[in-house]
Amino acid sequence: EDCNRALALHKNGKLNEAEKIYLHLLKKDTNNSAILQLLGTIYLQIKNYEFSEKYLLKSLEIDPKNPGTLNNLGILKKNTNNIEKSIEYFEINIKENNFLNSWVNKSNILLENKKFTEGLEFSKEGLLKYPNDLKLRNNFGIFLFECGYQNEALNIYQQFDEKGVHFIDSYLNYSNILIKINNYTKALSILDKLLLLDQKNLNALRQRAYIYKNFSEYKKAEEDLSLSIKIEDSNFLNNKSIVELYIDTKEYQNAILYCEKMIKKNVEKQFFLHKKILSKIYLGDWICLKDDLEIFNNNLDFNNISLDPYTFKYLNDNPDLQNKMSENYWKQKPKNYFLSKISPKKHNEKKTSKVRIGYFSGDFTDHAVFQLIQDLFVNHDRSMFEIYAYSTFKKECIQRDKIIKYTDKFIDLDQLSDEEIVKIVKSDNLDFAIDLSGYTAHNKCHLFEYDIAKIKINYLGFPGSMGTEKYKYIIADKNIISEKHFNFYSEEVIYMPDVYQPFTPKVFNMNVKKSDFDLPDNSFILGCFSRIEKILPNIFDIWMNVLKKYKDVYLALCIKNRVVINNIKKYCEVNKFDFNRIIFLNPIDHEKNLKRISTFDLYLDTFPYNGHTGISDSLFQSCVPTISLSGNSFASRVSFSLLNSLKLEELVTFNEKDYSEKIEYYCVNRNELLKIRDYLIEYKENNIDRMVKFTKDFENLILTIFSKNKKNN
Repeated sequence: EDCNRALALHKNGKLNEAEKIYLHLLKKDTNNSAILQLLGTIYLQIKNYEFSEKYLLKSLEIDPKNPGTLNNLGILKKNTNNIEKSIEYFEINIKENNFLNSWVNKSNILLENKKFTEGLEFSKEGLLKYPNDLKLRNNFGIFLFECGYQNEALNIYQQFDEKGVHFIDSYLNYSNILIKINNYTKALSILDKLLLLDQKNLNALRQRAYIYKNFSEYKKAEEDLSLSIKIEDSNFLNNKSIVELYIDTKEYQNAILYCEKMIKKNVEKQFFLHKKILSKIYLGDWICLKDDLEIFNNNLDFNNISLDPYTFKYLNDNPDLQNKMSENYWKQKPKNYFLSKISPKKHNEKKTSKVRIGYFSGDFTDHAVFQLIQDLFVNHDRSMFEIYAYSTFKKECIQRDKIIKYTDKFIDLDQLSDEEIVKIVKSDNLDFAIDLSGYTAHNKCHLFEYDIAKIKINYLGFPGSMGTEKYKYIIADKNIISEKHFNFYSEEVIYMPDVYQPFTPKVFNMNVKKSDFDLPDNSFILGCFSRIEKILPNIFDIWMNVLKKYKDVYLALCIKNRVVINNIKKYCEVNKFDFNRIIFLNPIDHEKNLKRISTFDLYLDTFPYNGHTGISDSLFQSCVPTISLSGNSFASRVSFSLLNSLKLEELVTFNEKDYSEKIEYYCVNRNELLKIRDYLIEYKENNIDRMVKFTKDFENLILTIFSKNKKNN
C-alpha cells in the first residue's frame, strides 16, 4: 500500500513526499532493487546526480539487467557530459533487454553530437525492432536528411502528415528541413499546426519568426520573438533573434536596448557587445563607443561564438582573427548534403574548347561592386570564354541589362530552391565559379559548399577569407595580401600582376566649381564619402582636430539620415568640435557624384575598413589626392594597393599619428596637392582603356589556373 501511494505521488510530480516514503520502505528492505531504482530516479529528476548515481548503481549491483536502472544511468551520464559512458549503458540495455527508451536515447545522443552516418545505421537497426515507434522514425528522418537523402527524409514526414501522427519534435524537425531547402510556405503551415498544440514552444516561435523575416513580414516576426522573450526573458537565442531582426530592419535603438539587457545579465556578452557596437556605428552614436570598442577587442574569443565576419571587419584589423571568425561562421552554416548528390543532366555535358566562367552576385544592380566590375564583362574574349551570370538579387535596372547583354547566359536565382539552382549550375558544367558577394548582402555563398564548378574563387565583394577550403582561390595582389600573411587565408592566394581591383575611368568634364554643388568656393574641402559604419570616432576626431587648426578647412560627408546627423552634432558638442564646419551632402547620380568629389581638395580614407570603390572613385575617376591609413587585413589595405599602383606611396600612412600629420601637411602645402592632382589627371587620360589590359591579365590568370588544374587532374 505504501509503495503504491509513493508511486502515485511520484507520477504526479510530488517528489519530496514520494522520496520520504521510498526512504522509509528502504529501511525495511535495504536491498530492494526497485525501491533503489525509484529513489535514484527521483534524484535524477531533481538533478542531484551524486545521490542518483549512488542509488542506481546499488540497484544495478542487485539486478544487473534491470532495464529502467540501465536507462536512467545512461541519462545521468549524458546529463553530466560523460557521453561515452552514457552510450555504454544504453548499449548494454539494448543488448540485454532490447529496451525501446535506450534505443531512442542513444539515437538522440548521436543526433546531438552530429554523428549522422552512425545514427543512420543505428536507426535502421532500431526500426527493425520497433517499426512503429514515432520517436525513432523522427530521428531517422533527420539522419536521412543530414546524410544527403532529402527525398527519403521528406517522405517520412509526409507519412506523418497522412497518418496524423505528428508530435512536437517531429513538427519541429520537419519545419527545420523545409527551411533548409527553402520551402518556407510549407514550413510555415507546419509551424502554425505545432503552435496550436504548444503556443509557447520557443523553437517554433523562433523558426516562424525567421520565415516571416524572409517574407519581409517584419511585424509578425517581431510579435513571435517578443512572445518568446516574454516566455523566457534571458534566453540567448530569443534575444539574438530579435536583435538581428532589429538590425536588419534598421531599428538600431531597439537592438541596443536588448543588447544592453543581455550584457548586464552577462549572457553571451561578447556577441551582444558586438551587436551593440554595430547598432551604434550605424546610428553615428559615438559617445562612449571608444570604451565599448576597447572592451570588445580586448576580450575576443573566437572559439566561443561565431560573429558575422563581414561586420567584424568594421571593428578589427587582425587578419588571423578575421579568418578564424570566417571559419567558425562557415562551420555553423546549415549544410544539405543532398545537394552534393545532384548530377548534371547528361545532354548538357557537351565538349567545348572555351573556358566557362560563372559569376555569382547579389550586386548586378546600382551597387559599388557593379561599378567596379561591369567592364570585365564587356571586355571578356568570347572566342575563348563562355560567360555566365547568376544573380542572387533581382532588381530591374540598366546595370542589370548591361550584364545580360554581355553574357552567354544570365539567370535569376533568388526565387529558386537550392536544389533547382544546383541542378541548373551543374548542368552548365562550369570550369570556374567566382563568388562576387562572399558574406555580403544577398549572397548565396552556401552553394559553394557543393561541386558547382571545377574551381571556386572568392573575389572582390568580400574583402577577406571565406574561412573554408571549399573555395580554392582568393584573388588579390601583392599589396593587398603579402606572402607573410598567406596563412591567414583558407584559400590559396593568387595575384593579379598590377592591382586586384577592376574599374573603368569615366570621361567627364572636370571643369566644375565647388559652388556648382553648394560648396563654399573659398575653402579647403576634406571629403570622405564612406558609409557611416566605416567612420569610427577615433578617425573622426583626427579630422575634426585638423579643422580646429585651419579655419578655412571644411569636412564633407555624404550623409542624409537626420538621426545620424543629430548624433554627430551631440558628439561634437561633447568634444567641443565645430559642427558647423561639417557639410552634409545627399547621395546623387554616380557621374554627378564623381564631378562633385573632383571639387574636393583632399580625400580621406577610413580605418580599419578602407573605402574600396570610394577610393578608386576619388583617385582614378575624380583625380583627388587621397590619404590612406593602412593596416594588416584585406579590408584595410585596399587604398594602400591603389596608391602603390599609382606610385603615390607618400600618401600612405600606417598609424594614427602619421595619418593626422599627413593630413595637416597637405592642409599647409596645398601646392603639393595641385601637382598630385595634375599627375592623377594625366594618369587617367593615359589609362582610359585600362579595363582592356586588366581583363587580359585576369583572363591569363584564369587560364594559368585552368592549365594547372588540368595538369594535376
